[in-house]
Amino acid sequence: METMGPIPNPGSRLCAFLKITPAMQWARAQEVGNGSARRPGGRSFSLAVGTMLAVILTSSLSSAETSPRGELEDFFGQVTAILSVATNSKQARDDVRSLTRALFDGRGAARQVLGPEWDRRTGEEREEFSQMFTGVVEHAYLEIVQSRLPGDRPPAIRIVGEDIIGERGAVVRTEIQAKYGDDIQLDYLMTRLGKGWLVRDVVIDGISLVENYRAQFARILRTSSYVDLMQRLRTVAGAGTGGPIAAPPSFEVIVAYFDTSRAELSPSAQRDLDRAATWLATNGYARVLVEGYSDQRGEARPNEALAERRANSIRDHLVTQGVDGDRITIVTYAGRRPVCQEPLETCWIQNRRAVVRMMR
Repeated sequence: METMGPIPNPGSRLCAFLKITPAMQWARAQEVGNGSARRPGGRSFSLAVGTMLAVILTSSLSSAETSPRGELEDFFGQVTAILSVATNSKQARDDVRSLTRALFDGRGAARQVLGPEWDRRTGEEREEFSQMFTGVVEHAYLEIVQSRLPGDRPPAIRIVGEDIIGERGAVVRTEIQAKYGDDIQLDYLMTRLGKGWLVRDVVIDGISLVENYRAQFARILRTSSYVDLMQRLRTVAGAGTGGPIAAPPSFEVIVAYFDTSRAELSPSAQRDLDRAATWLATNGYARVLVEGYSDQRGEARPNEALAERRANSIRDHLVTQGVDGDRITIVTYAGRRPVCQEPLETCWIQNRRAVVRMMR
């Protein structure tokens, strides 16, 4: 059975605490967020970013050094500088988006999320898809994190580790204090390109943004076409939202993550399943496929049993919410279909999962 092992390269773990910006600078960020350019009925982009990033990072690294951690520190520092002097929320938003795009490996992520379909596309199609997907991920990242952060103060952010994977890969682990005192874990998966480092994925509390979209895109390509996928992407990009392509209320894909060797549902997974059960109650034709997984560690037979228990915990919860058990099918893959294969806890977290698919 999967067991928790030490995170590789423990000597590389860093613990750089970040200082909160002075009160005047935070007040300035709030002023930008509440400026005349703010959209009625919603919080502005600048306030969302200000809430997330209005911190001054302390670093022992020289500005001449290039490292994954250093790239993120530079990015956060530049965003802070933009927000501290901004007088126009729209301009601040555009400036921050430009910085975000420069840090994100949109083409690499686009190739990963399309899988084999990437090789079937022309150069022009790849460029269009990369640009559109990059914009969707940017919005998704900010919306997900913003929804869980305090709106009245800058959060305490800290970098808790940096693991170098081979010559071209790295994971930078950060934590941010959320609304209700708990911590949000954000892992930045980075790739060396030339002399610098770019972010290719962000894992938020064990949920990979890129892998989440990859699963949804694969389903669309399997059941429909690339043209349909692009049409949906254009709709999402045109609406200015980063929500999943198969967003609620369709609940086409739900991913639940589990602790090591455990099958209990987290509160967030229970909430997602409760909402799905409500949708299923009004869509009696729909069926549910639950896929159980484990990470790759340990022996095959115990992991198979663990994956089945995880899938059954999903089934049992849906049944208690009124979903007929005959509408639910369970399959188990254990560790045979990992979404991430690096020997890191950030990968094992992603593989300890159950995937719930709504079948129309």
